[in-house]
Amino acid sequence: MISRPSPARRQIVGIVGLACSTTVLAGCGAGVAKANTQTQKTTVTLWESHSSGGPAGATIATLVKKFNHTHPNIVIDLTVTKATHKALGALAAGDAPTIAWISHYDGNFLSAHALVSWNPYMHSAKGMSAAEAQSIYPVVLHNGQVGSQHYRVEADSKVSQLTYNKALFAKAGITSPPATWAALAADVATIKQKLPGVIPLAWKDSSAHILPPFLSNGGHIYKPGSNQKQADFLSPAASATFTYFRRLYQAHEMILAHGSTIREDFGANKLAIADGTSAGYQKILQVANGRFPVGVFAYPSGSTGHTANLVQGLGFVLMKGRTQAEYQAASVFLSWWFSTPIQAYWGQHSGYPPETTTGYQSIPASYRASHRGLAVATHILQSPYTISRPVPDSYKEVQAALDTAFYNAVTGTDTVSHALQTLEHQANGYLNGQSAL
Repeated sequence: MISRPSPARRQIVGIVGLACSTTVLAGCGAGVAKANTQTQKTTVTLWESHSSGGPAGATIATLVKKFNHTHPNIVIDLTVTKATHKALGALAAGDAPTIAWISHYDGNFLSAHALVSWNPYMHSAKGMSAAEAQSIYPVVLHNGQVGSQHYRVEADSKVSQLTYNKALFAKAGITSPPATWAALAADVATIKQKLPGVIPLAWKDSSAHILPPFLSNGGHIYKPGSNQKQADFLSPAASATFTYFRRLYQAHEMILAHGSTIREDFGANKLAIADGTSAGYQKILQVANGRFPVGVFAYPSGSTGHTANLVQGLGFVLMKGRTQAEYQAASVFLSWWFSTPIQAYWGQHSGYPPETTTGYQSIPASYRASHRGLAVATHILQSPYTISRPVPDSYKEVQAALDTAFYNAVTGTDTVSHALQTLEHQANGYLNGQSAL
């Protein structure tokens, strides 16, 4: 079982050094820069993995330029590369970056003792207001935390959500998005009946989209009390979840597809409901291109009476082998990253929602009204039923087994019961040191 991190604010207060409190993008960080006027210029190397041609990569490049302009004593030297795969090799060669922006699977970095905890540096940069500190979502802070140590601070967060074609809903006589999984099943059946040729629902067959309905039905990833050494997939929740999607698939009311195919069908007006993440919301708006109105809603509630979700996202880590001056300068950058104006800018340009409530609230009302996905993602990030995506290396292999079991059960290649038995056996092996490699 994965337990929710306690929203104990002593952790968040410990992040008080994480941002400046100015309210305009161009001026953010001026106070920190002034405090460093007597110090020597420090260069911080930052390796990040987003494509420079995408909205996130372009936004990062713009923000780094802003930071360098407003912090004359610190230079962020940005390199676009596959940091998750290359940073460990660079460390072995004695040339690791100060900050690497890596995936949620940081276990190999931790087992190699390659990381420096952010904790000693979270107090060093002054300026974050109490409101900004309180507004960082606890689930964001918990992601990448080991014990009490923050080894990876999540820098971009995304959650699973559903978008829909409002015009197709209206044609089918559906007046509002479904609030429960049963209501979703009824809606896709209606769409199939009333709108021949339209795909009612397209779903991603990956763990981040399988686990939320499973958790909302009362499921546990790990068997309670097992110290994450036993999986808990032989359960009524897992059986109900797999069977639910199997029935939709077998009734031709749902397809399984990847993001690009889902967006293509949605933009072509051939798909009513598209499964995706908050990071893909702007891409959905782009393919719709104003030809029809787009709605968005959180995953429905399960048998527990509530919805559930997982937070995914890459994060900042400090690599070993750099100087104290570089780590201190890196903390100034991290501070600035979580400031209100920077988070607001990130939320409007990157395709990702802000990671703070103050960042979301600072986005102009007109933009929020035309990008309702931001409100849905913010609500999900604040929910007590949203958890961090598991990050241990052993879970990465469990995830692959889960994806296969789900696909086989839903498509009819295997029975639900046998698929879950296989999944449980494989998962327990991985959680106890066996490898699929």
